[in-house]
Amino acid sequence: MRVISLFVMVLTLLIVGCSSSGKFTKDNAEDQYAAAKNLYERGKYFQASEAFRLIVFNYSGVSFIDSVQYYLGMCYFKDKDYILAVAEFRRLTRNFPQSPLADDAQLMIGKCYFLSAPKNAGLDQSDTYTAISELENFIEDFPQSDLIGEAEELLAKCKARIAEKTFKNGEQYYKMGMYKAARIYLEDVVTNFDSPEWRGCALYLLAQIDRKEKKYEDSEAKLINMLQTFPGHKWEHKAEKLLRKVREHMGISQQASGL
Repeated sequence: MRVISLFVMVLTLLIVGCSSSGKFTKDNAEDQYAAAKNLYERGKYFQASEAFRLIVFNYSGVSFIDSVQYYLGMCYFKDKDYILAVAEFRRLTRNFPQSPLADDAQLMIGKCYFLSAPKNAGLDQSDTYTAISELENFIEDFPQSDLIGEAEELLAKCKARIAEKTFKNGEQYYKMGMYKAARIYLEDVVTNFDSPEWRGCALYLLAQIDRKEKKYEDSEAKLINMLQTFPGHKWEHKAEKLLRKVREHMGISQQASGL
């Protein structure tokens, strides 16, 4: 009897141990799904991912398999494993395009690429370009989604990062005195990006190049454009100071100019 009691106690401890580590022995997909979600909501993303993956493997035909697939992607996302997260979200959008979670998954793909790109705009931004493509696909494919505002906001952040990178390239050429090359990048920022910060900065440096090349009227026009279009810009005082210098070269008094 003592041996049997010891065996029962050990078996009980093993079952409890498995339960506490995130493993479970539920008999149906619904119970396993509930247990996996419980792990996810408790922040146990690695254990939850194992649990969701088991459901995908064992119960691929259940009606809520798209939700399982989505949460599997979210587990990897929460653990900042963006490569695996993209793979799972992509699997959802391809296999279940009519799922109510398809738009969420597509947005998450764009978010994964944005977050995996270096925050330093001077570094390789290939993932940011991919994020832009994925987010533009979202806006095109899900124009009625409740998430459209979030997608547009994230897309603007992506484009601002590329605008910063383009500006930094132009700024580097400007500092090297290579004004022709600098113009190409700076004019690209002004023409092709909506970011007020970097468009304003680009206009300022373009005005500086014009001044150095004694194109004072062009310089004046760019500075006026900057000050009027982007009031309160971080380089506003620098632009006002440069404008006064440019007008001195032109022989125009500040008082008479109106700006």
